Amino acid sequence: MREAGGSFDPRRSHHDMGGLPAGPVEASEHEYALWEKRVDAILSLLFKKGLMTVDEMRRNIESLGADAYDRMSYYGRWIEAGARTRAEPMPASDAVEARFRAGDRVSVREAYPLGHVRTPFYARGKSGVVERLCGFYPNPEERAYARSGLPKQPLYRVRFREADLWPDFAGEARDTVDIEIYQHWLEAAQ
Repeated sequence: MREAGGSFDPRRSHHDMGGLPAGPVEASEHEYALWEKRVDAILSLLFKKGLMTVDEMRRNIESLGADAYDRMSYYGRWIEAGARTRAEPMPASDAVEARFRAGDRVSVREAYPLGHVRTPFYARGKSGVVERLCGFYPNPEERAYARSGLPKQPLYRVRFREADLWPDFAGEARDTVDIEIYQHWLEAAQ
């Protein structure tokens, strides 16, 4: 992934642009082409029938090479991602016990594994405060590889001061960002 100024950071996947300057976002609506509507309908059906998970689709999109990712349209990426389906029953299992409570100070693990990761690059190694426990869910990083994602993992909403996330942040000191992060990415802050 090229950072601002053209340097390359091999720890960041090409698609992971969170926290990077990217220019203005086009907010206008447009009419979808018939093929885009069909792709959306087909993928929605795959999800509903349990033949593919959203996490599998995301991982498949993330695995596209930088050139292919940049060349393809949004729904073009969906077509490529949807071409890789599977069917696997999901066994029942208990959830992992929650280790944190609202108000606990936590740090995000500073790790850069290859593959599908649901924790933003810019939050790794940073500390925040648990705002709340959101619930228990199958691990999306496992589901992306057609595994069950079980046992379910606690998902927390963690509040970070923006100045702690971005050293060049010039806004108000009280400005915060809330990020939902699974427990296996968190540890008690020192």
